[in-house]
Amino acid sequence: MKKFSLGLIVMLLALASCGGKSQQVASTNEMEGSAEEVYADGIQRLREYNYHDTLRTNGHTYIYTIHREYSDSLPTVTDDEGNRHADNIYTLTIASDGRTFFNRRFTKSTFASYLSAEMAQKGILDGMMCDTSLPGLRFAISVSLPQSDMFEPLLMQVDANGGISITRDERGDEAFETDEDGV
Repeated sequence: MKKFSLGLIVMLLALASCGGKSQQVASTNEMEGSAEEVYADGIQRLREYNYHDTLRTNGHTYIYTIHREYSDSLPTVTDDEGNRHADNIYTLTIASDGRTFFNRRFTKSTFASYLSAEMAQKGILDGMMCDTSLPGLRFAISVSLPQSDMFEPLLMQVDANGGISITRDERGDEAFETDEDGV
């Protein structure tokens, strides 16, 4: 597992917009601007957000949207302190030339075969961002232990026909230090 860089954490929190579900919030995290809320049922949930951007690669312009929402239908994860965390669903939509050619929902189970046993059991899907440091439609995926700096990075490539390929991202923190586009 790798250490989650502070810069990426700050970037993820800064770009997360403040949407939300209709459940009542008991309290919010102590950190100002935190993307996580504790609800009356004691389960911590990341706030809903949408991120839209345009990417020009391989001679085409793509418009993509990344949407995150927590899910009460997925199993909750309990951290080492006994706090319960809801897992998340990410929806990635990509359009080009006026038509949507990719629209898919992702959960941690989508990436389970690429994760360690510990991360598959105790981690949550907590990050997806366009990786502009590589050519094509590539998205960095993060599954992490809640409220920790431990995560496993993955890289997903989307082809022009809507197919995907997933690999472990072994590039290290340097890959994230210069990439300012993402959520």
